[in-house]
Amino acid sequence: MASIDPSNRFDVVICGGSFVGLALASALSEGAPGAYRIAIVEQRPVQEARAGAFDGRSAAITASAKAMLEVLGVWRQLEPVAQAIDRFEITDSALETPIRTTLLGMDAEDAPDGQPTAYIVENAELRRALFSCLDNCPDVHWFAPDSIKAFKVDEGAVTIELASGGAISSTLLVAADGQNSALRAMSRIGAMVWSSDKVGIVGTLGIERPHRGVARQHFLPVGPFAILPMTGNRVSIVWTENNAAAKTILGSDLDIVLRELENRFGPELGKIELLSKLSAYPLTMTLARDFVKPRFALAGDAAHGLHWIAGQGLNHGLKDVAALAQTLIEASRLGLDIGEERVLKRYERWRRFDSTTSAFAAAALNRLFSNDSMALRMIRSAGLRTVDKAAGLKTLFMKEAAGLTGELPNLLKGQRI
Repeated sequence: MASIDPSNRFDVVICGGSFVGLALASALSEGAPGAYRIAIVEQRPVQEARAGAFDGRSAAITASAKAMLEVLGVWRQLEPVAQAIDRFEITDSALETPIRTTLLGMDAEDAPDGQPTAYIVENAELRRALFSCLDNCPDVHWFAPDSIKAFKVDEGAVTIELASGGAISSTLLVAADGQNSALRAMSRIGAMVWSSDKVGIVGTLGIERPHRGVARQHFLPVGPFAILPMTGNRVSIVWTENNAAAKTILGSDLDIVLRELENRFGPELGKIELLSKLSAYPLTMTLARDFVKPRFALAGDAAHGLHWIAGQGLNHGLKDVAALAQTLIEASRLGLDIGEERVLKRYERWRRFDSTTSAFAAAALNRLFSNDSMALRMIRSAGLRTVDKAAGLKTLFMKEAAGLTGELPNLLKGQRI
C-alpha cells in the first residue's frame, strides 16, 4: 500500500456516492456533528453524480423513510416534487381481460395514522436533494472520480489504495457500491444469487385523466405491471417482461410500444404518451452471507439486492443507513471502537433477518403471481379478497407497506439519534 498523508486519515470511508452512501454520510453528520471525518469514494465526477441524468427511474419512499429524510433535512427539498400514494389497487388477470376488477384496494385512511404509506419521487430529484444536504457538511470529503483498488485491514485501521494512485485510511470502510459490489468480492464475503430471465422496464408516461394519487399493480402472467402516480398528469411504470420480449419491444417503433402499453394500462387513465426513454434493468436478487467483517460493513444493494416486486430495494437500503448510523453513534458515545466486529455485529443482527425475510417473501410472491395457472389465480383472488374485507389484515399490510414494522431505528421513527 502507498504511504498515507495525515490529511487522508478518516473515521468512515464510504465506497459509493449514490443514495445509500449519501444518506449514511448525512446521517452520521447530523447525528454526531463534527465527530467523524468522512470520505466518499465515487466512480463518477461529483457534478455528474449530482445531476443524476443517467437515472430516469422513480422510487416509492415509505412513510418511515420519509420520516428519516425529514430529520436529515432532505424532505423539505423533496416535498414539492413528491407525489403521495393515496390509494393502492391490486388486480390479477390475463393480459387480454378488458376489465380488471380490483381485488385489493388500500386507502391512506386504512394506515395506522391515516397518512399515505409511500411517496413517489424521481431518483434524480432524490439524488440532488441528498447532495444538497451534504453541501452543509464540512467534514465530508470527496474522492471522485475514483475507485478503491484494494484495501488491507490491520488491528487499528483499514488502509485503502485508490485507483488514482493515492491512499487513505479509516477506522471503518463501508461498501455501498451496489448489487455487484467489488468491495464485497475483495472482502471475500460470498453472496447467494437468484438470477432471472426477466427484466424490469421503467419509464415516465403522460396521461389524459388525473391519477388521483392511485398506484395500480396489475399481476399479469409474465409478472407485475405497476403504474405509480407522479406529480402532474404523469405516471411511472415498472413493467416486468421476459428478456427476449423486452428486447423486441424496446427495439420497436413508438406506435408499437404505445400499443403494448395501452394493452396493459386499461382505459382508466385515458390516452397515454411516452415522456421518457424506456430502460430495462435485470431482475436479479442477491443476499450477502455476511454483512460485516472487522472494520468493514456492507450496506444497501451490496448487502441485499432485493427483487423489485417488493418495491422496497431503496427503502431497505435506507433502513441499513438508519441502523448503521445509530450503531456507530451509540458505540462512539460509549467510547467503543466503531470498527470492531462486535460493534458491527449489532448492525448485522438488526438488519440481516429483515433483509432475508423480505428477499424470500419477494421471491415467493413472484413465483405465486408470475404464472397463468387458473387454479392459482383462483387461490390468489380469494386471498386478496379476504384481505380486502378484513380491516385488521388490511391495516397490518398498510403498516408493512409504510415500513413501520419490526424494531425501528430512531431515524425511521422521525427521531434524532
